Amino acid sequence: MKKMNRREFFSASALTLSSLLVSSPFVLAEPPKDKLRIALVGCGGRGSFLTTFFPNIPNAERVALCGADSARLAETCKKVPDAKNAGSDMRAVFDDPDVDAVMIATCNHWHVLAAIWAMQTGKDVYLEKPVCLNFWEGEQLVAAAKKYGKLIQIGTQMRTDPIHHPEAKRFLHEEKALGKIKSVRVSRFFARNAIGKRATPLVPPETVDFNMWLGPAPETPIYRNSLHYDWHWDWRTGNGETGNWGAHLLDDCRNDVFFDQIGAPKRVMSVGARIGYDDAGDSPNEFAIFFDTGLIPVVFCISNLPDKANPKTAGACAGPTSGYTVFCEGGRYEKHWGGAVAFDENGEQIREFAATAEHIGPGPHIQNFVDCVLQNTPEKLTAPLKVGVETATWYNGANTSFRLGEPYSKKDALDLVDDEETFATALDDIEKHLDAQGLKMNADTFRASRFLEYDGTAGIKGEYADAAKKLLTIDYREPFVVPTFN
Repeated sequence: MKKMNRREFFSASALTLSSLLVSSPFVLAEPPKDKLRIALVGCGGRGSFLTTFFPNIPNAERVALCGADSARLAETCKKVPDAKNAGSDMRAVFDDPDVDAVMIATCNHWHVLAAIWAMQTGKDVYLEKPVCLNFWEGEQLVAAAKKYGKLIQIGTQMRTDPIHHPEAKRFLHEEKALGKIKSVRVSRFFARNAIGKRATPLVPPETVDFNMWLGPAPETPIYRNSLHYDWHWDWRTGNGETGNWGAHLLDDCRNDVFFDQIGAPKRVMSVGARIGYDDAGDSPNEFAIFFDTGLIPVVFCISNLPDKANPKTAGACAGPTSGYTVFCEGGRYEKHWGGAVAFDENGEQIREFAATAEHIGPGPHIQNFVDCVLQNTPEKLTAPLKVGVETATWYNGANTSFRLGEPYSKKDALDLVDDEETFATALDDIEKHLDAQGLKMNADTFRASRFLEYDGTAGIKGEYADAAKKLLTIDYREPFVVPTFN
């Protein structure tokens, strides 16, 4: 392993992420085509699922498939017999002149480097969420997109919903039907099982090209039971539930509640733990996060520990279990996965909203990407890189605050946020869920951070700046090193 040779992680520089986020001209290498030739990199569950939408996208075709697991790759090839099997090394896809664009559905730790490699060979990119593992990676991705003049669509498909978001914004902001917004509660209450804890390191399946699967990640032993999917809960390869579902839910909140006017929040603090099972996971399965936006407080509450009475659930939740609630002076607006409902101040339902994107899936989102590339209209992307990197500061900031936390005190945590009601309710939800299972939420089991302050969207300032810099610096493996662009 070799430590990256680059500037100090969060040091000041002449070129900041804020300046990079200014849109740059989109460069076409050749005249527009009638059909976009796309290769898929990553043939796991998400990648294979994405290929099923192509039959309804007439101006795109799947020309190549690539994946580190030959068994999964072979299964996807059966579903897409007209696409070539490009093997396990994505560089072969990037160098292929028959490929115009790539869809990246790899593990999270590959997202930034794969996208940069693709752009360096002239490909446009559809990049699945979450965008990046940390602030620095997001900064380099933005710089690369500007340098190479390529287009990136982030796979937060709800952004392409043509009905829900405009209607929600009209209701909340133009009609002001519920009055002034006071706070927002984002929730993800979804049961997940333990991932196991082995006494000896996991031996990857024979079908996996482990060198390519591992890519930029440090080569250290893996002690969970399965290689696939459970990498989400390992900080070396994933962003936890915060960046898994939070990438969707926080992005929805930024879109509908803030009109994307809040890039990074001003500061964030969190309370969390991995509790209830002894496994090899790093990320918290019970998590309450407070975002100070400078306008409206946002609380994100996660519960993944299965409930003892009903293991298919993860405890009771105030509002949608996967969605957000906007608390207003005259009632509340609840956005759940598949729709939304508004209630007046007496709790009476006054309106119902459809959310078509959750029912239709990513097809229209992929279509938007294809059209924008072919028509040279990057300004019409519904989930451009700028949006994705800004949302990433929320979930990556939350994870960073957790990792810098200290033994939990409920009183200190509530004092820090001035007993803000929405955050207090989130803590109560977690506490009740754990109490019912004989688990305690205290200094022995939970960690709480002080406020982690943001420096725009490019890093962290204040008391945690040095600690965060050391924590988030990554030792990339040669030759899988994310390049430095500034």
